[in-house]
Amino acid sequence: MREIKTVTVLGANGTMGAGSAAIVASFGKAKVHMLARDTNKAKEGIEKAIGSVKTDTIRPRLIPGSYDADLEKAVSESDWVFELVAESYEVKEPINKRIASSRRPGTIVSTVSSGLSIERLSKAFDEDGQKHYFGTHFFNPPYKMILCELVSHKGSDKKVLKQLGEYLEKVLGRAVVYTNDTPAFAGNRIGFQLINEVAQIAEKYSDKGGIALMDAIMSGYTGRAMAPLDTADFVGLDVHKAIVDNLYEMTKDAAHSTFKMPDYFQKLIDKGDLGRKTGGGLYKMSKTPDGKKEKLVYNIGADLYEPVPKFEIDFIRQANKRISEADYTGAMNIVKEAKGFEADLARYFIARYVSYSLSIVGEVVDTKEMADLAMGTGFNWAPASAFVDFLGGPKDAIQLIEKAKLPVPEVLAKAKPGKPFYELKEKLDARSLFKG
Repeated sequence: MREIKTVTVLGANGTMGAGSAAIVASFGKAKVHMLARDTNKAKEGIEKAIGSVKTDTIRPRLIPGSYDADLEKAVSESDWVFELVAESYEVKEPINKRIASSRRPGTIVSTVSSGLSIERLSKAFDEDGQKHYFGTHFFNPPYKMILCELVSHKGSDKKVLKQLGEYLEKVLGRAVVYTNDTPAFAGNRIGFQLINEVAQIAEKYSDKGGIALMDAIMSGYTGRAMAPLDTADFVGLDVHKAIVDNLYEMTKDAAHSTFKMPDYFQKLIDKGDLGRKTGGGLYKMSKTPDGKKEKLVYNIGADLYEPVPKFEIDFIRQANKRISEADYTGAMNIVKEAKGFEADLARYFIARYVSYSLSIVGEVVDTKEMADLAMGTGFNWAPASAFVDFLGGPKDAIQLIEKAKLPVPEVLAKAKPGKPFYELKEKLDARSLFKG
């Protein structure tokens, strides 16, 4: 792999494009051609890039341009072409043909996609181009979210893959997760499985608290910075739909039915209530008559917003106390022994998360550490392997999974007793992801 001195970013005016360009220019010290539909858009991207890293020192390395006037020249000068245009084959494939016509041998081309086939997108290139074509799925915003899923396909050069991974990790400061070319890759496949199943079950319990209750049950004591349905609101219900619809169509694993998006999500999408970016989705902020801010939640059955209720759930209070005392195993023991339907749901969701996270090993990623790193750095969720240890070890985790009538992953079934299951402690302290 050539030294990366010049990079072309396509889609440089978007949040992801500008943020990624800023990372390359600041950490990689590379010259970056910032290309967008027109030069003014590219200049807007430059300002976003500078704002994301909060330093003007990268400005001289950022060069604005447009697709029509500058793409071929920029690509011909580049060591890496980083494409972040719209998430569709109809947009990406024509752009790839233009890149292929100007790309020098040895130039890396990568796409940011959350689920399109990398192998299909590589077909626009000759043999050398296919060897140097990868998916580089950065998470948004790149300056704060360090995960990069590096996706290879059948035609990828394994030596170049390794070298690119080292560059992303050592130079750009990414947490690199190597994934196979499978739908939604690792992080989104695991994360949106849980989010969507929680959303399905929220509808089942809509008369008991619905959305707000599910997020209370899956709050910080379960090892996540943001509860599942709050996360859906954060990323956008339209984005959620695109991911789970793709997974429902393209996968046929044991969790297949959990990727069917609930009808009330579609109802909100049809109204334009997509989440935080539109001012409301599953949640929305309002003001009381006396001017105070108030968080509202969507009532599924009544089709209206109401103040978020406060739930007094004793085992969660006890678990939170243990978390605040840094007793993570103690917190999980409370969850394991608690009574009531809320505790039943908490155990089920934890079992599902551990089961599904580890079940993708072999198909999507080669090791459990890659699945763990994806969730810890991409979602800020405590990794599944750490949960295994906090639950008491593989035997206890298997018992929890079997009680939930879920598949026991092979990697867990073969785990050696008496040895810590979580092996990323030097890279990621899972304890930091619990909120008591």
